[in-house]
Amino acid sequence: MLSVAVLITVFNRRDKTLACLDNCMRQFDSLAADGKYSFTVFLVDDGSTDGTADAVAAAFPSVRLIRSEGGLYWNRGMRLAWSEAAKEGYDFYLWLNDDTVLKAGALATLMETSEYLRHKAIVAGTCQAADGTISYGGRLKSNKLVEPDPVIPVPCFTFNGNIVLVPSAIYKVLGNLEPAYHHTFGDYDYGVRARKAGFARVVAPGVLAVCDRNPGPDKWRDASYPLKERYAALQSPKGRPTGEQFLYDSRCRNVFWAVGHMVSVYLKMLFPKRNRAN
Repeated sequence: MLSVAVLITVFNRRDKTLACLDNCMRQFDSLAADGKYSFTVFLVDDGSTDGTADAVAAAFPSVRLIRSEGGLYWNRGMRLAWSEAAKEGYDFYLWLNDDTVLKAGALATLMETSEYLRHKAIVAGTCQAADGTISYGGRLKSNKLVEPDPVIPVPCFTFNGNIVLVPSAIYKVLGNLEPAYHHTFGDYDYGVRARKAGFARVVAPGVLAVCDRNPGPDKWRDASYPLKERYAALQSPKGRPTGEQFLYDSRCRNVFWAVGHMVSVYLKMLFPKRNRAN
């Protein structure tokens, strides 16, 4: 039997978290029925104040619940979940966001795709927004989303972390997510590191889940906010912190490109062309 550790980090989205877990459990049971796979959820509650942790513990006692005091954000929350799961040596590690609603058969498609590639590739799933457009998934180097093929896996440069399957053979080489990042960049960075190590990255066939895009322009690019607030938003964990942006750009491209991009980011912050009314 092949073991899969499902890694989730959550904060103050109790209803979405419970819905995500309920959806997952049904697919786990379906896949585990023939004895080929087993699934264990490692969930980090990053200091939620809406009762998420207690609700998860009551409704899903099999979930390995890890309570944090807060401040981890996505990347470091996922790092914590992964480090706990890795102590037990699973065959696969599945990243999953709690606002991502899996479609029927999504996990089966991920596992079948990995098997087809002899468990030697990172497999990303594609998400669709409510309006039917692709919202998250595999990315080209230009950051454009990759359109999934309905039947076969297609290559990608990197990926969003909403649904990503990492075989243990790749984890043993790459290790955990980069600790220098708080929230953004960790998923993209992992794809870049995989590429440099010679591992394939692919998008699984079809659209596997529903997840809306984060709304509106980034606050740091929103002209309706004063400069001081835009700068604070830029440097916040969910913005584009200078050091984290530079580290990712340097790994993805080179130091010279990273410098140029940083100048571009600051110009967009200083002279924004968008606002909430648009």
